[in-house]
Amino acid sequence: MFQSRFPDQKPNAAFTFGTNLNRASRLWRTIFRAIAGLHARPSPYIAVLSYLITGAEGATQKELASLMGADAPTVVRVLDVLEQQGYVERRRREADRRSKTVHFTETGAAFAEEFRRAGEQTSAQLLAGCDAADIEAAIRVFRRISENAECVRIPDKAVT
Repeated sequence: MFQSRFPDQKPNAAFTFGTNLNRASRLWRTIFRAIAGLHARPSPYIAVLSYLITGAEGATQKELASLMGADAPTVVRVLDVLEQQGYVERRRREADRRSKTVHFTETGAAFAEEFRRAGEQTSAQLLAGCDAADIEAAIRVFRRISENAECVRIPDKAVT
């Protein structure tokens, strides 16, 4: 019988970190999707909702895309769908009428609460047995990785 386990940390823990992170992330998303009943939803859809729910509500479309590390057209397409479904509305920003901020509708707020509960249930199940200090340390590491990644310049490959 196959026994699921993370890759060995020897001889180079830094090298296998990414492999472990990728696997844990994929499993986390799979379990969250199952609990939330979001199997058919594409990843950008779930990502936009996640960012809005965890504090980006009221951000502009451009700010939301930047926060997610996603391209603006993808975020706009997802927002179009969420708006058509009645979950979000876009409002003109008073300070800059060209910008639109994103807000949950009443229907969207109810959906967001269900989404949040599914996230809490996923967290409770997958973080069971983890020390609170370890979780806080992991969050600091993930934030540092994100900060470092934002500074990395990836050269465009020349098409030949």
